[in-house]
Amino acid sequence: MNMISETGREIESLRSTLRKLRGKGGCPWDMEQSLDDVISYLIDEAYELLHAEKSGDPALLEEEFGDVFFLVIFIHELMLERKDSQLAELISRVHGKIISRHPHVFGSTKASSCRESIAEWERIKQSENKTDEKMPALSGIPAALPPLRKAFSIQKKAAGAGFDWPDHTGVIEKLYEEIEELKSAIDEGGKEMIKEEIGDLFFTIVNLARKLNVDSESAISASSEKFVKRFYLMEKKVRERGLSFQSMDLTELEAIWQESK
Repeated sequence: MNMISETGREIESLRSTLRKLRGKGGCPWDMEQSLDDVISYLIDEAYELLHAEKSGDPALLEEEFGDVFFLVIFIHELMLERKDSQLAELISRVHGKIISRHPHVFGSTKASSCRESIAEWERIKQSENKTDEKMPALSGIPAALPPLRKAFSIQKKAAGAGFDWPDHTGVIEKLYEEIEELKSAIDEGGKEMIKEEIGDLFFTIVNLARKLNVDSESAISASSEKFVKRFYLMEKKVRERGLSFQSMDLTELEAIWQESK
């Protein structure tokens, strides 16, 4: 069986189902959904897809990818309701963009590192700007991005413009500097100053993660889940000893925490 034909038939069948759900006599919930609504669901499902990938469960990963794909088609259906916007044309357009922004692969230029590749991408992106005025390097970052993702996007764009540390060692030095500034803010006792310095510390940590090719959101998510598992185990050990958190001091709790690790 032709895989392309099979895929096309399944997509058209899905579209037919969506149109029935949103058409006369369809589902009231589906009929009420707006483009903003479905894009919001897509963001949620993208996080669930990320969680599925981290779980190591191939079946769950496939299921969550299916949910994401469904919402992508749903979004396109809503776009079609506004104007004719053929999926093949959209795919062809983005395909052309991907090729044009990789001249070091499909053309004659060279990029021997990830940094050079990103710089090339940003240079070409700027050259594609149709206005006479060059777009600011940090433009186009969605205001609604989650804070860690937004920090990463800002840093990535700045790096693409050429403003970046050569490697992670400079960021580590900056991290120590920010910690000292936070200590000073705490000593001075100004809440707003402390808040500002904590923000700077977060921003630097995200930058360090970026330089080490670590997704900061995935890293903090994994650490949070690890903490929860160890905390549950610690609670179990405390109960098994006939004790409670309130009856124990921090030294005793820390000892059980270390056991739980």
